[in-house]
Amino acid sequence: MKEFFNVYNKAEEYFLVGCLAFTVCIVFLQVVMRNLFNYALPWCEELSRYIFVWLVWLGASMTTRKKGHIRVEFIFNIFGGKYRVFFEILTAVIWCGFCIFLAAISSQLVIKAYNINNVSTAMQLPMYISYLAIPVGVGIMSLRLIGQIIEIIKTMGKTPAKEALE
Repeated sequence: MKEFFNVYNKAEEYFLVGCLAFTVCIVFLQVVMRNLFNYALPWCEELSRYIFVWLVWLGASMTTRKKGHIRVEFIFNIFGGKYRVFFEILTAVIWCGFCIFLAAISSQLVIKAYNINNVSTAMQLPMYISYLAIPVGVGIMSLRLIGQIIEIIKTMGKTPAKEALE
């Protein structure tokens, strides 16, 4: 199972870097076309926006894996010590619950967009593809949070609280 997640993590990183590079290229193409040829490609802005939406949600998932999200350390600093692990687990459970809620709500949006066959203006791309980034991103994020909760619980008795969280 660990091998699967290692492969997935690498694939996610390569996908995100590739999407970012592709977005930079099409935005550069749009700038060149507007300034040199006085012609704007109608699909460039739309495509870069939809790729950016996927970058944000999958990037949030990757940031969860690397524990890079901004957080307020106020409660952890006040209670510290032996209660720190409890608050780490509580925070992850609340965050995971929010991610599951957001995945459920956004899945309903995707289903509605699919059923009404809503398409984008310039590219005629089905809108549910763009909306799908939200449930996919928060779904993966919630799986990562569940894994982090399990790791904290596993290491709770073996190491001091601060080391278990790093």
